[in-house]
Amino acid sequence: MKPAQWFLSFLVAVATLPAEVVVRKLEASAQPGGAVFIELQADGLEPGAVVRVGGKQAVVSEASSGRVLIEAPLKFTFGGLAVVEVRNPSGGSTRAVVEVQVPGAVVSWRAAARFLEQAAWGPSPESLVRVRQLGFERWIEEQFQAPMSDYPPVPEEDANQSLTPLQRRFFYNAINGEDQLRQRVAFALHQIWVVSGLKTGQARMMTPYLRLLHRLAFDNYLTLMKEITLNPTMGRYLDMVNNAKANPARGISPNENYAREIMQLFTIGTVRLNLDGTPVLDADGVPVPTYNQKTIENLARVFTGWTYPPTPGRPPAATNPAYYEGRMVATQSNHDTGAKELLDGYVIPAGQSAEKDLDDALQHLFRHPNVGPFVAQRLIRALVTSNPSPAYVARVASAFNANARGERGDLKAVVKAILLDPEARRGDTQNNPPEFGHLREPALYIAALLRALGASVAEANNLPSWSASMGQNLFFAPSVFNYYSLLYQPPELDGLYAPELEILTPATALIRANFADAVVFQRLGPAVNVDLTPLIELASVHKWYLTEALNRGLLFGRMDEPMRDRILIALDWIADPGLQAQTATYLVAASYRYQVQD
Repeated sequence: MKPAQWFLSFLVAVATLPAEVVVRKLEASAQPGGAVFIELQADGLEPGAVVRVGGKQAVVSEASSGRVLIEAPLKFTFGGLAVVEVRNPSGGSTRAVVEVQVPGAVVSWRAAARFLEQAAWGPSPESLVRVRQLGFERWIEEQFQAPMSDYPPVPEEDANQSLTPLQRRFFYNAINGEDQLRQRVAFALHQIWVVSGLKTGQARMMTPYLRLLHRLAFDNYLTLMKEITLNPTMGRYLDMVNNAKANPARGISPNENYAREIMQLFTIGTVRLNLDGTPVLDADGVPVPTYNQKTIENLARVFTGWTYPPTPGRPPAATNPAYYEGRMVATQSNHDTGAKELLDGYVIPAGQSAEKDLDDALQHLFRHPNVGPFVAQRLIRALVTSNPSPAYVARVASAFNANARGERGDLKAVVKAILLDPEARRGDTQNNPPEFGHLREPALYIAALLRALGASVAEANNLPSWSASMGQNLFFAPSVFNYYSLLYQPPELDGLYAPELEILTPATALIRANFADAVVFQRLGPAVNVDLTPLIELASVHKWYLTEALNRGLLFGRMDEPMRDRILIALDWIADPGLQAQTATYLVAASYRYQVQD
């Protein structure tokens, strides 16, 4: 008989040792707040019986003849399965596997898990229950109001502090923070609006920028454009700060870096786009460019005259010294006040202030028809799939162009459109086509695996070094194009986009497997603790339960029978349930089925 035939629909499987305690009923349900209530009815229960769930002693809230009510933390389960053990004072005992139900669930466990893969740093046991109870839209609305995770302030006496504390806090927030959706969206925006520690490598420079992205993750895109444009960190990184108007006598011309990148990488891209993200073609079938060198030169003139904010306690100057809190300020004498022709014949008139020129230029870019599909494509690729259909892009771009109130650029509406789209949710009930999804980038791979396993992570962790060795040194993007090109198309994939594959090499692939090994064999140092006891308990009942828990908890039902059979064969050579749990977890976590999110 195959194991699946005697699993009895995941409800009860009993091994009685000895036969004095016989289970008649065993039901478990998850409650808000992360607790599991279990009702056990059995023959032969004695007063003072001890109950353990997932290998840990549980609280017996009520006991009567033949009936026990138990409360246990949700983390004592894995994949919705838990081992309940009862021991009588006289020695009689029983062990049973129970499936944890979610009362009033409005979405399936698979749908909730896939959703949290896209909307969070991966599902944790508690967040799975929350999404199942609330549904997708209510969970999103709750996340819009969740308290925002923060980054540590930079001590005044340590102005040269490195980015290491920020990198550590990033993982601490990703694994522990309540604001999962805000963090994922902010990180996606950070990979569009790139600044890098290669040039802004001190915490006093990077901290205000990261806080800004988190604060504006659910704001309006125009607000984001203006705040980042005037952010001193971006000003330093792309040379807008202290960018003076032309002075031919001194050989000075405005720096063009920010003018080029705000168009190429942050708002409209290099070619005109249809609403669905496909390029607009001319009569010869050639993509139509959005701007030329003359546009860059004129926009660079818009961005002249700005300097750092005044340092507290020091008088303002025409070119203030480096200070990174607050907005840059204008020095009108350093601003080019001539007329400036931008896109499609639009002219900013002469004689305006630096502030007015900047507002007019940003409004002009924001209203360009490319911005909706440009932002839609990049955020969809970061959160859901590297290869969205044109129809998917068009639906999200339409949400950008006008929310329910007709407002353009509402990032809340964009995020909802991305996550609730039928194409994003298709895999909740059926298998997606092979080109769907994307490889988990290192930061996501690390955070998702630890969240799924219910890890305890302290702030003084060494996770940033693992991410860097996998090819993603947090906050140190190699260029303004990000850790990897958002438009990367591996030659062997016949035109498909696969951005994260650009940093996947034989060496980094091996390090990913080494990380999975370090997780399950507790080699991540004292700041990271992974308790595999619930999986060990399942393995001690039968190794099939172990594979099914991993199927549900890590792969969300995507483990096919050949994969399960190979794992079971490997476990046949191992007698110890603890080593079985470690081996099976490693094999699943290191597999392509887990590393590729679909």
